Amino acid sequence: MRIAQIAPLYESVPPETYGGTERVIAALCNQLVAAGHEVTLFSAGTSNTKALLEPVVSTPLRTRLTRAEMVEVAPHLHLDLLAAVYERAAEFDIIHSHVDIWTLPFARSSNTPTVVTMHGRLDTGAVQHTLPLYPTVPLVSISNDQRRPLAGVDLNWTGTVYNGLDLEAYHSAARERARGPREYLAFVGRIHPEKGPEVAIEIARRTGRRLKMAAKVDPMDVDYFNRRVSSKLGSSVDFLGEIGEDCKPSFYTNAAATVFPSDWPEPFGLVMIESLAAGTPVIALRRGSVPEILIDGVTGFICDDIDEMVEAAQHIDEIDPLECRRRAKIFSSPAMSERYVDVYENVIDYHLYGQVYELESA
Repeated sequence: MRIAQIAPLYESVPPETYGGTERVIAALCNQLVAAGHEVTLFSAGTSNTKALLEPVVSTPLRTRLTRAEMVEVAPHLHLDLLAAVYERAAEFDIIHSHVDIWTLPFARSSNTPTVVTMHGRLDTGAVQHTLPLYPTVPLVSISNDQRRPLAGVDLNWTGTVYNGLDLEAYHSAARERARGPREYLAFVGRIHPEKGPEVAIEIARRTGRRLKMAAKVDPMDVDYFNRRVSSKLGSSVDFLGEIGEDCKPSFYTNAAATVFPSDWPEPFGLVMIESLAAGTPVIALRRGSVPEILIDGVTGFICDDIDEMVEAAQHIDEIDPLECRRRAKIFSSPAMSERYVDVYENVIDYHLYGQVYELESA
């Protein structure tokens, strides 16, 4: 199958540090190539992929655009990207876009079938006003819960495909780890109110455990970090900043648990599957996709508030690391790739015959 993959231009594929969508795209491209498909990746020129790379911009936008330019210029660069891809649409059997609603008018007017994975939240005004204008464009959700804000809206969902990653480095770190206590709590992600960094710090304070925060401070979140988070860092809280992919496996493996106090309808949450792959349980708030990824009491604890998270931290030794690692296999890159191939075949049939059958729920 000849497949075009369209990535956002904000980060490399995969990113050097923070960037969930781009890591998923990288894993998908590499796995599709390994399965014998011809894959062309349209992305930033610094990307590293087994697919044929078509560099659209020389370097990721995040490294060279100001905050204002990210708002005002970046959308036009992505529209130019889409125009360039669809000029070459006849070269592909299917186009898979990861750049959201900007793709929709191009997809509707193309003779080559397109599938759009919605990686972000669907409860924003822009999404809720735009998606219903394109009821025939095939869409993929990354969790079943992600679709909830659009329940009842007539859209062409072709299935849910859970995000997957190449998790071998995490499994290896877990296998090689020497026996001994896992002492600290881990927080990985972005410093933003909805991600719950203050809650993570409070859990550590109330449980008496050390907290290590491997987190990105985006330029747009510097003020929040300075006002609300930095003053709470101290002898029991280590702020490490962003860490690279080479450091993540051991970081998770040596943690007693990963806290995931994300307080918004998280569409997926790669942090959880990274932690599970390392054999480390997750303590999470019951939001968004969390109940689809974790098994409460088996691979971690699903909690309704901070008090329950504090209580859960007293029971993390009851979780079997092997159960965590077994659960993570559901979210591997081969599993994701196989699911997407089913989607592609379904969408191509829809394009040819005008009928689509949604895949069974993930």
